[in-house]
Amino acid sequence: MEEVRRRERMPLPQSFVLGAKDLPRTILKQVVFKAKVGNTRACKVPGVEALVVRVVSSVDKKLEVKQRFLEIFQEENYPVEFGYKSKVFQT
Repeated sequence: MEEVRRRERMPLPQSFVLGAKDLPRTILKQVVFKAKVGNTRACKVPGVEALVVRVVSSVDKKLEVKQRFLEIFQEENYPVEFGYKSKVFQT
């Protein structure tokens, strides 16, 4: 933060930061969204006969935040680590 204050580094403009709405749209995303928003039952969603989806891997992981990043954002009480689940699906 000190480097930003001294104008040695400039933060990215908000227009460069992408959000979920900026992700590419897929057919699966559209079907899931329609089912969720419209409370559509699974039987009403177009599907494929004999489709098998397997979870090949499901692992709980954690991302440790680098010390330099923590130093920069120490005033904001930034978490030291983030937990997430990594999954691999196969069709």
